[in-house]
Amino acid sequence: MKYLDTNILVRVITGDDQALATQAVATIEGGAQNEFSIIDAVFVELCFILEFHAYRMQRSDIADAVETLIATPQITVSDTAKQTFKLYREHPKLDYADCLLFALGGKHGVVTFDKGLQKELL
Repeated sequence: MKYLDTNILVRVITGDDQALATQAVATIEGGAQNEFSIIDAVFVELCFILEFHAYRMQRSDIADAVETLIATPQITVSDTAKQTFKLYREHPKLDYADCLLFALGGKHGVVTFDKGLQKELL
């Protein structure tokens, strides 16, 4: 198993550096089935970078891009990540990390002072 880093995913999704994007896509497409994994922590960083840094991507575009990416046979992700992206799409007031907390802890397993999270999911 090989683990994909955030910078690979940013290049694939944005194509902002065409040479690196082409190399990243070729690496993934050349992989065996389930050769690559993306861990939950990378998704937290990825969503933050794409949503709040210079990219300023719309959440729906981020979710669409990631869902397309993780549907490739070379990539595997946790069921928690899949559930988190569903929540991320459905709850635009919550960031990816909040959605991940809820996916992991459920309604009664998250302890927070975050009023937004309490209001949206708890």
